Amino acid sequence: MLAKLREDEPDPAPVAAAKPSVVTTTVAVLRLLASTERPIGVNAIARELSLAPSSCFKILKHLHAEDFVDFDTLTKGYSLGSGAISLARNALDPLKAFSIVRPRLEQTASSYSMAIGFWRRVRGARIVLAGFIEGDSPMRIHMSVGQRLPMLMGAVGRAIAGELDVPEQDLREEFGRLRWQVPLTFEEYLAQVREARTQGFAVDRDNFATGVTTVAVAIRDANGAVRYGFSGIMFSGQHDAETIARAGQDFIALADWASSRLIAA
Repeated sequence: MLAKLREDEPDPAPVAAAKPSVVTTTVAVLRLLASTERPIGVNAIARELSLAPSSCFKILKHLHAEDFVDFDTLTKGYSLGSGAISLARNALDPLKAFSIVRPRLEQTASSYSMAIGFWRRVRGARIVLAGFIEGDSPMRIHMSVGQRLPMLMGAVGRAIAGELDVPEQDLREEFGRLRWQVPLTFEEYLAQVREARTQGFAVDRDNFATGVTTVAVAIRDANGAVRYGFSGIMFSGQHDAETIARAGQDFIALADWASSRLIAA
């Protein structure tokens, strides 16, 4: 795969003492509980996962003891517990980068009446929304924290591609995998990446989502690695080109401020 785009965290060290069958089954139980809307009983879980009820109960008992699942005494059903929620939050932003930049992002969101997303690069040439601030506009745009996208998607993807100076052939290969609400040609995308590299911020007008314009920058951590990005999200037509450019410049200044403060991965 493309080395320039796969500059991700190192692979985790193998856990020699783990029993793959137990680990796999436990993960399957947690995933099933995460996908259900209400508590589910041990027999139903066992049937769904083709497990022996006794084995399923033992796993649930251990998970309950560690607060990874909750047990409803009325329905006799299990659901995800606070331990799992805490782990999920930490996985989204293990270095607590969003908490560092959040006050500044809130000020910027208020100044421009826009929403702002805080993105983190993760494995597989993808980005995850690690934090989100809603604007104070009467009509608001919302995105779900935890959402994952291909790394080159949207304005933040153009900004990251520009900051990494990804070779044209590698961009072309990855671009073929992207899906846009309003499609654009690779030549248009390439020109916008080059523009982002020159001016320091990128803009997406309606391509990622119809009726939505985003302005974004890529952010380097304290070691100089491109690990994060900001994207300001607004309705198309909400601001003129001059205001969007001014927001882009403010984002550049904010990225420079954040870079030295974000702990290296």
